[in-house]
Amino acid sequence: MIRTLVADDHEMFRELLRLAIGSQPDLEIVGEAGDGATTLDLVARLRPDVLLLDYKMPQVRSFTALVRSILEAHADTRVIVLSGYSDVGIAQAATDGGACGYLLKETKLRSVFDAIRAVASGGIWIDPALPRKIFDLFQAAAAREQGQKDGMSALTRREREVLGCVAQGRSNRDIANHLCVSEQTVKTHLTRIFAKLEVDNRVEAALAFYGRESDDARPAAGA
Repeated sequence: MIRTLVADDHEMFRELLRLAIGSQPDLEIVGEAGDGATTLDLVARLRPDVLLLDYKMPQVRSFTALVRSILEAHADTRVIVLSGYSDVGIAQAATDGGACGYLLKETKLRSVFDAIRAVASGGIWIDPALPRKIFDLFQAAAAREQGQKDGMSALTRREREVLGCVAQGRSNRDIANHLCVSEQTVKTHLTRIFAKLEVDNRVEAALAFYGRESDDARPAAGA
């Protein structure tokens, strides 16, 4: 189970997320917070795997400082910023603090589930509706933190989405349905991903997504 904490000052929004996330068999809500001080306290006590964190909450002077304090309280917690706005300044404050995801509050619940799973596994997740510059900010921060090779930075937004699905163990057909594209398009993306990452198969590509190396990856399975 992926243990998730929701921090937002709007009780109705927290309730929506609690009910939706709780409906997923692999996700669990372990707590809720409505202000910065309570968020810090709950992270230290509950040690969640993922924190969905509203950008604007009471008792928060600096969002960057809040995220840093959260990670100091529990370094293994992965932070996804929630906001009703698409803003490069929000993205910069989030990445400066160490957040690894950015979701718009108007996004589909399915994307919230995918984001939680992706960041819990060590990846990043940027709402598809956000501009490329925000995507690049988070990807650059992830590359610095994980020491990823240059090929990861060369991936397009769509290639990164496909790679994230591969890292979750999804089949080409499942990826195609999830992204509303054809299986052939998925295969084309995978061919380009393999070339940019200089890997031979899906296992090595997934390991690259998580910033890991493999000495015994399975034989190439093709795109």
